[in-house]
Amino acid sequence: MLERALIAVEQVLGKQDAALGWGVPVGTAAHEAIALCLTAASALVDVAQTLLREPTESSREVLSAEWQAVLAHTKNAGRTAHQAVLLLAAQQNLVAAQGGVIVSGRSQL
Repeated sequence: MLERALIAVEQVLGKQDAALGWGVPVGTAAHEAIALCLTAASALVDVAQTLLREPTESSREVLSAEWQAVLAHTKNAGRTAHQAVLLLAAQQNLVAAQGGVIVSGRSQL
């Protein structure tokens, strides 16, 4: 399951176009939220992989340092996802997030 998640994140990252960035104009709330969500997802996959790893016979200091890294990655992923929420919450809808304008019930990008 983790491998599929990581592959999915990598596929979306690979689809980024320099000018449009995933088909969404660069600089829009949607583009920024995509980048933040992918960063958070990647960090959480790393955390999950670490948690699933077989324990090793390491010193207390090494184990403590590894655990602090897991906690830091988890906190950073949460904060990054929260930043995406704040960006998107400021938008009225998907069209607005993608930088479009609603005209007479139809959207224009």
